Amino acid sequence: MPQFMLLHTIDPKKAATSNQMPIIKGVLNTFTKDTYCVTSWMAAGAGKVACLWEAPSEQSIIDAIAKGPPDLPVDGIYPVAVIDWAEMKKTLA
Repeated sequence: MPQFMLLHTIDPKKAATSNQMPIIKGVLNTFTKDTYCVTSWMAAGAGKVACLWEAPSEQSIIDAIAKGPPDLPVDGIYPVAVIDWAEMKKTLA
């Protein structure tokens, strides 16, 4: 399945102080059988979130996130290849 990185900019003050559960539930409701977020990294102090998605196409992600929470805007969607450095280290050992 193709993988994509979604980058988001959030309000650092709001991210550090507010309950994130409504946003989390809103994102979970965007997932479909073949379009979903695998994992996310949030740097609340920097106001940045990076999410790794699996989906058949960029358009399927655009369609899914259109149903998502409006307070999690998308800065960009990028096709990615994931490098698992722990596995790479084992393989080369």
